[in-house]
Amino acid sequence: MEPIIVCAELYMRLGDDEVLVLDCRDAADWERYDLHIPGALRMTASEIARDHHMLPDDELIVLCGCSPDSRDTRRVCRLLRMKGREAVCLEGGLLAWVTGGFPTERHHRAPVAAMPR
Repeated sequence: MEPIIVCAELYMRLGDDEVLVLDCRDAADWERYDLHIPGALRMTASEIARDHHMLPDDELIVLCGCSPDSRDTRRVCRLLRMKGREAVCLEGGLLAWVTGGFPTERHHRAPVAAMPR
């Protein structure tokens, strides 16, 4: 089982220079819920697998929100830990964060291309 952090603990640590939240939700989930945790960095699981060495040497808090049993989040955490990174899973993901009443930011959706005339 991968290490976890609960929302209240992450809330207390937001703004800490040694913590980085990685929002790994897929594109459909990102579009469906236009909220994210303040300061979170959006990276897909494939981007993390490819570019993990470019991440700062911080504790990494991972949330995906894609699968109901959190296996996607655990998979990303496991990958990061195998690469020697300190990574933990956010228990309950974005849903737990939002329903817990913790702060969020809205992200802007990509503009839809204009239809040619």
